[in-house]
Parts: sequence; structure tokens; C-alpha cells
Amino acid sequence: MQLHFALDFDGTISPIDTTDLLLATFADGRWEEIEEDWRAGRIGSRECLSRQVALLQAPRAALCAALADVRLDPHFTAFVTRAWLCGATVSVVSDGFDLAIIHLLHANGIDLPVTSNRLVETGAGRWQAAFSNRGEQCPSGTCKCAAVPADRRVVLVGDGRSDFCLARRADFVLAKGELAAFCAAEGIAHQAISGFADALAFLDFAFLEPLRARRAASPSRLTLEEVHA
Repeated sequence: MQLHFALDFDGTISPIDTTDLLLATFADGRWEEIEEDWRAGRIGSRECLSRQVALLQAPRAALCAALADVRLDPHFTAFVTRAWLCGATVSVVSDGFDLAIIHLLHANGIDLPVTSNRLVETGAGRWQAAFSNRGEQCPSGTCKCAAVPADRRVVLVGDGRSDFCLARRADFVLAKGELAAFCAAEGIAHQAISGFADALAFLDFAFLEPLRARRAASPSRLTLEEVHA
């Protein structure tokens, strides 16, 4: 069965939370009070994001300009390339927003399928959150479980609360921060990582080292795709 890597964005591909960056730059301080309500479990993710985005006031160009200094994990591009070479598919699954995610991916020359929430401009620099990938029973804006292919083994790469549900269903998890602690507490098969450098090492261990061993043991020439056999 083919392997699929589902990559979280904020805190994983991007070391910083781009939604928080935009809110801190273009919304008033009430966004932090709303955030605290979410962290305390008093409101769900969709309500939190909807109320926060309603506080944003800036044109699209200003939002994009505020993202100019955001640097993605320096090993992210190499990870994606290596995963493709190993025959895996890759996508971004995020409870963040399309404007920041797609802008930063394209700025770094990366084109990946993205499933996320959407920022909808309503006029005069005001914005509305849209959740076209929500699940009926899922409290998040984007249901990550529904966003991954059902016919492939799924490896989740993530860091926080929005990844908890998919972590329970994934075949394996490469986990940063709060997600690593969650996986350890729940007994979920995972490897703690600090970034995509560690994820690259996982690929070498899980795919390329077995391939090299099989090539050494076999007189016939193997292809990269045969690592899955």
C-alpha cells in the first residue's frame, strides 16, 4: 500500500503560527482573549477562528507583506523531495488559513495539495473565516481525518492540538512539541522530532536503508519504488 505524508503547517512546516502572526499585527488585543477561551476548552476551534478573523483589518497586500520574513523549516523542501523519490505522496493538512499557507509555499517554490480553512475578504480590509473542509463531528475548522486518503498508509507530521484526532488514526506519527507529549500519553506509535531534519532521518531509516540492504543482497537491480514491496 502506498504511503502518504500528511503535513501540518503552523508550528511544523512554518516554525511560527502564521495565523497568530497576522492577528498580532492586524487585529486588536481581543484576539488573545478569544485564544485563551479556546485553550481553556470554553469554545471550539471554529468559533475561536471565526471570532478572531473578524477582528482582522488590513488589505490582502498587507497580509502578504507581513509574511515576508517567515522562514519555513530549512529541511522541509528536502523532505518533500525525498518523500517523492521514495514513492510517497505528500499534502498539507492545516487548521490554519489558505492565504498564508499557499503564499509561503509558492514563495519557496513548492506546490503541494493544501487542505485548510479559507480567508474570505468581505471589503474595506475586513475578513471572514470559511470552513469548507469541516467535518460534522469534528470541532476543528478543517477535519484532518477526512483530508487524508483512505487507500494509503498515512504518516502524520505535526505539532499540536489540531493534529490529535488524526494522530489516533494515522499509521505512524512524526511528532513535535505538544503532539509528541500527547502521543506518548495515549500510547500512539510515534517518533518525537524537533523538525524536518529528524523527519529526513526517519525517511532514510524507514526507506533508503532497507533499499540499500536489499540492493546489496540481491544480484538484480532494484528501483526506489521497490522499497514498498
